[in-house]
Amino acid sequence: MTRILVLGLTLAMASAASVRRPPPMASVRPRMALSAFDEMKAAAEKLASDTEKKAKLAAGEARGVVAEPIVAQKVAAKLEKAQEKYDIPDKWAAVMKGFFTSYMTNVYKAGNDVDYYETVLTELFKKVLECVAEPYQFEPYHAALREPYDFYALAQNFSEGVINREDSEVFGLELVKKMQEQMAAGDNVVLLANHQSEADPQIFSTLLDPIAPGFAESAIFVAGDRVTTDLLAQPFSKGRNLLCIYSKKHIENPPELKAEKSRHNKNVMKQMKNLFAEGGKLIWVAPSGGRDRADASGEYQVAPFDPKSVEMFRLMAGKARERTTHFYPLSMLTWPVCPPPQAVGGAVGEVRVVGWRPAGLHFGPSIDFANFDEGCVASDLIPEGCDPADEKEAMQRAAAEHVHGVVSKNYKGLEETMRVWL
Repeated sequence: MTRILVLGLTLAMASAASVRRPPPMASVRPRMALSAFDEMKAAAEKLASDTEKKAKLAAGEARGVVAEPIVAQKVAAKLEKAQEKYDIPDKWAAVMKGFFTSYMTNVYKAGNDVDYYETVLTELFKKVLECVAEPYQFEPYHAALREPYDFYALAQNFSEGVINREDSEVFGLELVKKMQEQMAAGDNVVLLANHQSEADPQIFSTLLDPIAPGFAESAIFVAGDRVTTDLLAQPFSKGRNLLCIYSKKHIENPPELKAEKSRHNKNVMKQMKNLFAEGGKLIWVAPSGGRDRADASGEYQVAPFDPKSVEMFRLMAGKARERTTHFYPLSMLTWPVCPPPQAVGGAVGEVRVVGWRPAGLHFGPSIDFANFDEGCVASDLIPEGCDPADEKEAMQRAAAEHVHGVVSKNYKGLEETMRVWL
């Protein structure tokens, strides 16, 4: 009995001692100190980085102030000579003057090789004048013109003069590698993206060509009629693979061309079906049907996605039964490079300005649309009281809202990361 009590007391004292004994200071404090140190270090590095970026931006703005009057004079002289030789409408002369002046001013801001980019601008100017003399007619599916003249190279050479690639951001690059593997296996990939700038295809390539060769170059962009009818846009559009479609915003204007435009769109659907059936295709589409715009506070919001647009691509992909199609959300922050006009639906030939700025891309994980094929739509036996038409529309809205939500969330992340440049 005594031995048991002594043993119990001994164990109790040992237990109490073990409870009272504080953990060794060395095992805790270094971790806490390291965490605090890391946080301070990260904050200091971010502050230094932001300060450096602001200084770079300020230096560029200072160069631009000095250069702009000189650039404007040189551009005006070139246009005056061109107007003597070509019949350039005054409207287009004004658009070109503003755009080319803005472009070369921002080449100065970037500290880029002015002589080189003047030759690139001159080459683009020649191609624009060719379009003024004889506008190019785009087929429902337009394959990029790479020879005998390489329009892709022209557009990229031009765009690289004002895109700050060094400070640009690309998230989800591991997914790009996965997409490349899927396409190599014969699958199709559809990028469901927001759309901010007329230069989105060129920005897409500028950011991705050095790190994922061939990926952006192979992309097929679903393009509205403005991209193909605007004379200043035509040389850029010639260098891209395009599905040229009339959006529902423009198909009824003017009314006398509605039937012709509808026939054209049917041909586009036929071409798209063939592309999906061939496999190995990368298709970029903006389900919003247009560019994002700034709100009253000046902040850009991702425009709502049209459920019918998302559904159309699901259906077209589903018709290629022997090919799997993967859908990925893509967030694009591109407006600082070439912002859209404030007005929506204005006349072709909008005023353009550019800015020497970085851009951002964020690829999100693939979307499983099977999650939205539920309810009475997917049932063989329709439950009592279930309206398939209502259910179908609800599922389409849910799918579009889900994709839009992912794109919007990732876009906000890009904004936060790049705030110093906005």
